[in-house]
Amino acid sequence: MVANKVSGARSRRDGSKEEQYEILPSSELLSRMMKLSRDYPTFVTLTTTQEWFGLPRAGSDSDCPFDRTYKGENNPGCNNYVLIIQDKEAYPDDPDVQLAPNAEFLLNQEGGWWKEPPEGDELGLEDGPPSKSGWKYIPDVFLSGSVHGDERVGPTSLLEMAELVVEAAYCESMPRMNYKPKTSSSQDIDSEYDQAQDLWQQELMASKMCRQSLEDKGVPSPYRQWLARLASTRRIVIIPTANALGYSRNTREEAGIDPNRDFPFDIQRGDEKDCMQTIAGRSINELFRSHLFPIGLTFHGGMEVIGYEWGAPTYLNKDAPDAVAQDTIANAYSRYANGFPHHNAYDYGTMNDKVYYVRGGMEDWAFAGSWDPDRVVQCSPTTYGGYPSEKTQYNNSTLRAFNMLIETSDIKGPPREQLGKRNRPLISSNGEDNGHIARNIRLALLAVDTVEPYVSIKGVGGLQFDDDVVPAVNQRKYNGGSFFETTKMIWVPETHSRKHSIRNLLTVGRQTTANTTSITWTVGGSFNIDSTEIIYGPWDKLPENLADSRDGFYPSRKTLDLIKSSEFRAVPPSNSDVNGEVQGRSRWHKEGAFPVISGGDSSPAFEASLDLSKYPTGTLIAVFAKAKVDKSWLNPASNVGPAGIGSVSHIVNARTNPSYFASNGGKVIQGREDNWWYSAPITIIIGTLEDEPKREAATNNTPSTLMDVAVKAVHVNSRMGNVPSILDSQVEEATLQRKGTNRAAAPSGLSSPWLLGALMLLSVVMIGCVIVRRKRRRLLVHRQRMERIAAEEDEFKADLSDSEYHDDVEDGGIGPQGKFSID
Repeated sequence: MVANKVSGARSRRDGSKEEQYEILPSSELLSRMMKLSRDYPTFVTLTTTQEWFGLPRAGSDSDCPFDRTYKGENNPGCNNYVLIIQDKEAYPDDPDVQLAPNAEFLLNQEGGWWKEPPEGDELGLEDGPPSKSGWKYIPDVFLSGSVHGDERVGPTSLLEMAELVVEAAYCESMPRMNYKPKTSSSQDIDSEYDQAQDLWQQELMASKMCRQSLEDKGVPSPYRQWLARLASTRRIVIIPTANALGYSRNTREEAGIDPNRDFPFDIQRGDEKDCMQTIAGRSINELFRSHLFPIGLTFHGGMEVIGYEWGAPTYLNKDAPDAVAQDTIANAYSRYANGFPHHNAYDYGTMNDKVYYVRGGMEDWAFAGSWDPDRVVQCSPTTYGGYPSEKTQYNNSTLRAFNMLIETSDIKGPPREQLGKRNRPLISSNGEDNGHIARNIRLALLAVDTVEPYVSIKGVGGLQFDDDVVPAVNQRKYNGGSFFETTKMIWVPETHSRKHSIRNLLTVGRQTTANTTSITWTVGGSFNIDSTEIIYGPWDKLPENLADSRDGFYPSRKTLDLIKSSEFRAVPPSNSDVNGEVQGRSRWHKEGAFPVISGGDSSPAFEASLDLSKYPTGTLIAVFAKAKVDKSWLNPASNVGPAGIGSVSHIVNARTNPSYFASNGGKVIQGREDNWWYSAPITIIIGTLEDEPKREAATNNTPSTLMDVAVKAVHVNSRMGNVPSILDSQVEEATLQRKGTNRAAAPSGLSSPWLLGALMLLSVVMIGCVIVRRKRRRLLVHRQRMERIAAEEDEFKADLSDSEYHDDVEDGGIGPQGKFSID
């Protein structure tokens, strides 16, 4: 049965205030972080800078007594907690994952896919060693909740944001089978397929209930998919209370020292002992030394403003390099956060203009510490037994982040009625439901989104996909065929009328031309969309691995060379009027998204028509979307200091400099060839037209578009419905052809009937063996997943027996925070 596993993402309270946010004390923050990491181990890691970096604790025996609940510790002082959100199943070789209690399980899952294939090749890795996961290219995001302990809005805002992201990612990951059981009779080779079918049905039910629960909370499908993308394609590093001692005591400083004057930037020479004195400062320093942050936020209080560089006295009355990009992003923060009664949307500008300048400020240090060495000193503090001076010596990549100051509220600890409600948390509003916490949840999510551009294909032939990025699946994950195997596969009929040579008559809300199939796609993580187009061609012209086999960088040099060949065609969007400089605008642009289509979400939606008339039945077509973005960020401000330095930040260079390369802590930021960003591919399968798929597609709830007489397009590997059995053989045959196991054409000299018959029989046997092998491989994966779910159920029962929390649902149901398992 489906059992309810409480996620703990947020407890519900009785009374009218149950949806009103409230500022949480240190003990409640810890309790909820521990529950989040326990309930969602696939996406959440909770650690401390003490156990990660060996830092001491600030405070005495009487401080932070609640820390004893964390791993049974009984040490004096306060822990500095770090919450990491990342897709651990997709990137288990990421060093950050090794901090997790379940790291060993993740490392050994499916035989350890980034290692050499196991003896006997049980998982079918016959195409060579698996590629790396690509973890080093996942962008880092830094979020700090409270450097000043009496500025209270940030920590709760970040925890509430984390809970939303993780709940959406878990929900979007179900049903979790890459290859669900099919409806065709060929599945009878093993009775375990019946068990797998039952399991998939229960996961499907749980996923639908989970999605409905999020819908009821004001998180509809497009926003759920967006949150899941953020969890699966970013590494979000949150230090909710950097000044843990100050937050616990509700005091600004850490033991009498201001942590935001503790960084080695633009301080006076001779004051080297006056930086890195606090554990808060050292904790942040260690996080930057071990990561590569293009973007970050640090939450404060006492004003309502967004501040960016410069905030250092040396550059008073000067613009920073990349000021255009900073101003663009700050403007978007202000608009998406919005205002509410008696509180305007955030003002924004440089810290020197809008706040005040400081020496030793964290924001300027994080932005310029790697490229302005004349402003940086090596610290030699004496507090807490000292701190090695070499830890404030930085390479050329470590400190180039847009790390903006968010002054959240005029009152450092605002009353609860000003914090906002959970109604529609992702919709920008200036109404009464908005508030200091509500708007900063959205602001933080915008920072996570804009850390890196992305392109995503949304639909084919009027069929809009029910998935975007699926968490816990990495397309670099398996052997070389993985990109093909995990793509969205869309079956379209070969022809409606050979007489008129029409392969497809598919539409997206308008008339289309014979011989074409329409595609829709979107671009995110950016502002101006300078150029975008579709690339398509036959899969069999592509390499086995679309990512670099050495480190997982996508797309590889070889892939790029091949899709530039004459076998592939480029098609620009048909619904975007080029306005000199740009082809479109993202959802974050101050003028709004463009182009848009009727009934779409807030993201831009580009359309193009693909001519498939030259491809015969059974052809597998790879389709990519690509985009260039934000080249206007290269325009310098009028009064830059230091002068003549050009672009310095990771976030601008990654979009505009193809030769850019930065590396720190094993992480890498690399420019893209010709500044193009590529989507994951999808697959179009050209099949034969039959009447039967229409009825069966509707019966099985398979995503499809239908004509009066036949199916027009079917998402054959959708997780939310079974593929029509009449298409099963067509898809299987095309897939085998891609894997090189289809029957080869006989040479012209081999014309004897008996020889041809023997060859045909041999081909049938070979194909049958491959099918059996693949299905046994699927069963092995199914069994592993069933064992894991059983283990989760045991863990849940243990957790539930220790918990005082009770969800507000009936027994046996999936509630707002429900997580399922199988009895």
